[in-house]
Amino acid sequence: MKQSIVFACLGGFVVGAVAQSSITISGNLQVAVARGNGGTTPIDGATANRWALNDQSSVIDFSGKEDLGDGLYAGFQLRTFAAVDTGTSSAPFWASRSVIKIGGNWGELYAGRSLTPASFMVLFADPWYWDGSAAQVGWQIQQANYTSTAYLRTDNTVGYSSPNIKGFSIALAGSPGEGAKGRDYGGSVNYKDGPIWLGLGYDRSKGFDGTGPYDHLATIAGAYDFGVVRPMFSYSRSEVAGASYTSYSVAMTAPVGLGLVRAAYSHLNDWNTATVAQEGLRKVSVGYQYYLSKRTNVFASISSAKGQTASANNTTEVGVGHSF
Repeated sequence: MKQSIVFACLGGFVVGAVAQSSITISGNLQVAVARGNGGTTPIDGATANRWALNDQSSVIDFSGKEDLGDGLYAGFQLRTFAAVDTGTSSAPFWASRSVIKIGGNWGELYAGRSLTPASFMVLFADPWYWDGSAAQVGWQIQQANYTSTAYLRTDNTVGYSSPNIKGFSIALAGSPGEGAKGRDYGGSVNYKDGPIWLGLGYDRSKGFDGTGPYDHLATIAGAYDFGVVRPMFSYSRSEVAGASYTSYSVAMTAPVGLGLVRAAYSHLNDWNTATVAQEGLRKVSVGYQYYLSKRTNVFASISSAKGQTASANNTTEVGVGHSF
């Protein structure tokens, strides 16, 4: 649930329209007590062979919107990761998203730092939404090693999101790199109609630092909500530094009691990019999230990841989440 501070003002903005602005402060804080077995398979959110209190991608968000009249609006979003377990913030501070935007019934243009359209699309095929836990399918798997060059978010980005037209919407984004990073551009097409969701995403970048060959990511994801269960899937194929990788995931969520069951199985054809031979990785996770209220939940999950030439990485987590 979001808490809003609303400011109303009257003025002669260009055409004498009445402008109304709003600023919203919101966030999601989540931590878990976790225990891992110290396995050598590398996965996102892994915990060493000890008890630990782990933050799970907690965020604080500042956003604003101004009505410009005639269906137009302007706004911004500043979103930072906040590590609740240590009290530290991300670097850069607004690492999650920092954009200014203008929009209307024709869609929305934004400029700044943001997830690529392909990344934003495929994370919705993960029941844990890339929340930093060991149970999540995670970006390494779902983007088939494309994140080995940090393509989740791009700086200096200009993007466009279309309105939903008969279930279809598109998103496009490009970043020139500005001589410090590789040029990056990509997009996604989504279809959402009732219980059906299907998305296609693509991203291309000239290496993370702009010196390598062009790397590529193509991904497809989808879900169908039957009410009692919502199965979902993703399939990705990438090319990084001339090597090809593939991955897939099948997952589900199901409302049970006052909570939600989450489960996923995923596979990456090669986790060890330093070797010539492909070394597959498989991962399975299951968890339950119980809602104490609309804003507060408690959860538990277990997960196991096993690389072909590495020992299994098993993790148990119990935690609490609160949104505001």
